[in-house]
Amino acid sequence: MARDRRAGREDEDGGGEEDGLRPWVRDAVTAVVIVVVFFGVLFAYTREWPPLVVVESESMQHSDSESFVGVIDTGDLVLVQSAPSRSSVVTWIQGRVTGYSTYGDYGDVIVFRRPGFPSADPVIHRAILYVVPNGTGAYDVPDLRDLPSSEWEGRGRGWEPRQTPYALRELTIRGMGFRRDLVITFNLTNLAAQPASFGQAGYVTMGDHNAYGSLGRGYDPSWVVPQGNLLGVARGELPWFGLLKLTFAPTGDCCSSWGDPRAPRNSWDSLLVAIILLVTLPFAIEVVGWAWSRRQASKEPGAERAVEIGSEEPAEGPHMEGPKGPT
Repeated sequence: MARDRRAGREDEDGGGEEDGLRPWVRDAVTAVVIVVVFFGVLFAYTREWPPLVVVESESMQHSDSESFVGVIDTGDLVLVQSAPSRSSVVTWIQGRVTGYSTYGDYGDVIVFRRPGFPSADPVIHRAILYVVPNGTGAYDVPDLRDLPSSEWEGRGRGWEPRQTPYALRELTIRGMGFRRDLVITFNLTNLAAQPASFGQAGYVTMGDHNAYGSLGRGYDPSWVVPQGNLLGVARGELPWFGLLKLTFAPTGDCCSSWGDPRAPRNSWDSLLVAIILLVTLPFAIEVVGWAWSRRQASKEPGAERAVEIGSEEPAEGPHMEGPKGPT
């Protein structure tokens, strides 16, 4: 009998160990499922893999030293949504006409491979206008048809002033930049002559921050981006967390160490606060849950006492026989 009881206790102990492992296994499986579902949803939305890119430089910032939620800053993560056709992208000119804007200025921000450098890191800049070569060393800019003529002027093949959006060698647009205070002239003849994009239709691009840079030109003068070079259109923003990737795997633009000044100071501060919150939040939830359960239990002391009493095994008393019947 004692042997049977001992074996029963061993079985119970073994079962207890298995029961203790089950929550850990369940939590691990749940975590894996959540990650798979999360990235599955991102892929379904973007149709691109990987669906996120890290912004490595300050070319899209709206300040030299400060970051803003809603603006693309160094160390931000953005989604990249597939853009297979021209209709997938709204240029700055189109956005100015319709009022459509993203990341603090008109039009879409695109992620693309630089023409002629397919293995280089992708570039994330704003699509300003879409140009189509017309065979004369000049470009047609169809989007200009809807932009009031008071806001732009062009020059034709003979450098004469031209207010039609066709056969332009040069284009000047007023009210550019995220502050709407710049006048930028695009040398379309020079763009048409670039070997990397010679004879191709595509996007003229510009970094928001570069428009106010020391070079004064603003736009990207070395390429026209064909549709086939697009990885996609930037969507959404997860601020600051890309700084972790740049810290552990630095690039030429950022970041050699934590707090690198090439990323805004407030981005580093915000990232630190976010990490602390993420680390402490599960413990805080656990403590709150424990305190709540204790509080609920303290409201029912009688029930708790009843459970304790009911759980006690009755003591074995002396064996007593009932009254005997007649013999």
